[in-house]
Amino acid sequence: MSEQKFEYAAETVSDYERQGCPEFFVGKAAKTPERYMNIRNHIIGEWHKVQPQYLTKIRARSGLRNCGDVNAIGRVHTFLEDSGLINIDAVQTKRKRVAVRRQMDDTINDDESSDEIYYGNRPRRTRSNGDGGHVVEHSGVIVRRAHDDGEYRCSSDSSGDEKRGRRKRKNGGRWQWVNNTSEFRLVPCLTFAQQPYLLRISAASLALMDLHAHLTHSEVIGLLGGRFQDGVIYVEIAFACAGAGSATECEMDPAAEVAARRLFSSRGLAAVGWFHSHPTFEPTPSVRDIATQRAYQSLCRQPDGSEPFVGVIVSPPGGSGPYGVSDISVFCVPRESPEEPYALPYEVDSADSVPSALVNDMEALVKRQAAALTQRADLSRRFRRSEAMTALEKLFISLRSHWHESVRQEWDDAVSLHLRPLLTGLFCKKS
Repeated sequence: MSEQKFEYAAETVSDYERQGCPEFFVGKAAKTPERYMNIRNHIIGEWHKVQPQYLTKIRARSGLRNCGDVNAIGRVHTFLEDSGLINIDAVQTKRKRVAVRRQMDDTINDDESSDEIYYGNRPRRTRSNGDGGHVVEHSGVIVRRAHDDGEYRCSSDSSGDEKRGRRKRKNGGRWQWVNNTSEFRLVPCLTFAQQPYLLRISAASLALMDLHAHLTHSEVIGLLGGRFQDGVIYVEIAFACAGAGSATECEMDPAAEVAARRLFSSRGLAAVGWFHSHPTFEPTPSVRDIATQRAYQSLCRQPDGSEPFVGVIVSPPGGSGPYGVSDISVFCVPRESPEEPYALPYEVDSADSVPSALVNDMEALVKRQAAALTQRADLSRRFRRSEAMTALEKLFISLRSHWHESVRQEWDDAVSLHLRPLLTGLFCKKS
């Protein structure tokens, strides 16, 4: 969610808040609009007491009774912080993380460090020294899925060596450290002083990428069709490609790539990007992603030396924006810095109506994935263990977020008529 300050009234809830904290406005008995107002007003009141000191989530919960689980309260805290209502230019005291020592596997060289620091949570958005919200990054972060129930863990090697350790569960037993090549190491994106071009992505493209990423716990991949005109990349079509994928990598099927390029050409478009998913970790490019991006960019180099080709990463777990909404990042790799990814902000091109072709493409994608996947995602499972919301409902929240408010009712109707029955039948084991 982009940071902005909005005017609020203690006794009412704005549409902006309904969009930012949708879990309180979907008819749940345990999460009502009244409960949201109580939480919001309490947190803002606590901020007024402690400012200019940073209001932590623990302090924000103090004195709050009968207002739901701590995770929901924490998400309201994050929403208010990102919206500029609390922790404005707050002075934050840095807390030391607890280092847990892990024994390295015998395959690690004796001259390498055998002590690693384990971080139990994914990086979170914080506010520091009045510079605004930012995602806390750790050098050499490698994120892996730790449990079958959907909980995630990160490990970090701050040594800067090329050989980096990662933890792997063997035979369902305890985690052990094993060697890991550097190609899966995540590299935080830098920020352009001046962007090489602007980027606009259609809502239909974002929705199809998001849907594709939710259908399996393995990585998915595809191409983006559009045009480059007057210094702007317009992404108009997302083509979901077949590929061989795992939880940490995916290879595009050459035949699918040819089919995608033929489709783009038939519509007067060209390939202007590619996308893939990070099914269990943040949308930060890995060393391997950077190499793939560089290769694609070199293929589309223009006579003036520009390389209008982008990489998109979809992370279904989300966490940095509104509740339930997937995290989506875009990056490119400048020729002068071939090993450093740069983030590309984008604007959403909203349609006046939901394209009928998109709904047909989504239905075809769901049926194709259901037939091809050996380990499809079970969308009837809980999005988080402590909550009743299913992964299917989370998916619909995320898909809805890509559309302008004027189109959302039409989108809801399309979901009810076409997507919900299909996904319930093919991707929900409890249906």
